Amino acid sequence: MDKNTAEYNFVEVEKKWQKRWEEAGAFKADPIDRKKKFFIIFAYPGISGYLHVGHMRGYTYADVIARYMRMRGYNVLFPAGFHASGLPSVGFARKIERGDPATIAMLKENGVPDEIIEKLKDPYEVVNFFRDIYIDEWKKFGFSIDFRYTLCSIDLGYQRFIQWQFRKLHEKNLLVKKQHYAPYCPRCGPVAVDPSETDISRGGNAEILDFLIIKFRDLEDKSLVYPAATLRPETIFGVTNMWVNPDVEYLIVNMGDERWIISEEGKRKIEFQTGKELKVEGKIMGKDLIERRVIAPLVDREIPVY
Repeated sequence: MDKNTAEYNFVEVEKKWQKRWEEAGAFKADPIDRKKKFFIIFAYPGISGYLHVGHMRGYTYADVIARYMRMRGYNVLFPAGFHASGLPSVGFARKIERGDPATIAMLKENGVPDEIIEKLKDPYEVVNFFRDIYIDEWKKFGFSIDFRYTLCSIDLGYQRFIQWQFRKLHEKNLLVKKQHYAPYCPRCGPVAVDPSETDISRGGNAEILDFLIIKFRDLEDKSLVYPAATLRPETIFGVTNMWVNPDVEYLIVNMGDERWIISEEGKRKIEFQTGKELKVEGKIMGKDLIERRVIAPLVDREIPVY
C-alpha cells in the first residue's frame, strides 16, 4: 500500500458521491418521451435477517446493467422489492418469541435495543425493521436504485396483483392443485429449503428423502411387524439379518390389523406425517428381540434379529 492509498478515505468519498447522486436525482426514472425505456429489478430478498456479501454480489450485477443502460441513453427504472410473504419473517419472529439465544445475540451485536427486539416477535415488525435496514445498506453500497419505487410482497396492491395473476392462470386452466410433501419443523413450522429462501439455520438445508418401508413379519406372530425404512429396497434379495439396538426400549403400536415395533422417534415421525396419533399397546427392550426370527418379504426367507 503506497502513501496515497493509505491516506485515501473510502468512506468519506463514498458518502460524498452518494449525497451528490441523491441531490442530483441521478437515479430517478421520470417519464421522458424521447428516451427509450429500460426496466430492471433484482430478486427480492427474503426478510429473514441481515443481508450478507452474497446478496450484495447479486445486486451488483443488476446495478452494473442499470448503469450501463443509462450510459447508453436509456431511461432506466430500477426499483427494489422485498419478499415478506411466506416463511422467512414468520420464522424469524418465532425465534424471538421463544428466546433463541443465537438470534437475540446477533441482534444485540448489531446494536438493536431490547425494546425493538421485543417488538420483533411480530412478523410485521420484522418486515418493517429489516426493510429499513436493507434500504440503508443498498444506499451505502451506492446502488443506483430509484427508492421512490419500492414494493413488498405483502403490500395490499402487490397482493391484488398476485391474485390477478392466479385468476388469469385459472381461467386458462394452467393451475393444478394436488397434495405434495413439504419439509416441516414441529417447532418452527414449514421450512424453506431452497438456499435462496432460508437463513441456513439448523436444518435449513434439509432434503426430502423418499424412504420405502419394508415389513419383516415375526415368524411366530404374523401380525407383529418389524418395519425397516430404506433407500435401497432392491437389496432385499441379499438381506441376511435385522439389527436392533439392545439398549433401546421399542414401542409396539397399533397399525390397523398389524402391530409395529418402532422407536419413540419413529412413532413421532409417523404421527407428524399422517396427522394421526398412534396407540401404544406395549413396550419391549431391544435385547429381548435378539435371536427372534422374522420373514424377509419377496424372498420369503427366515432371518435372525441381532
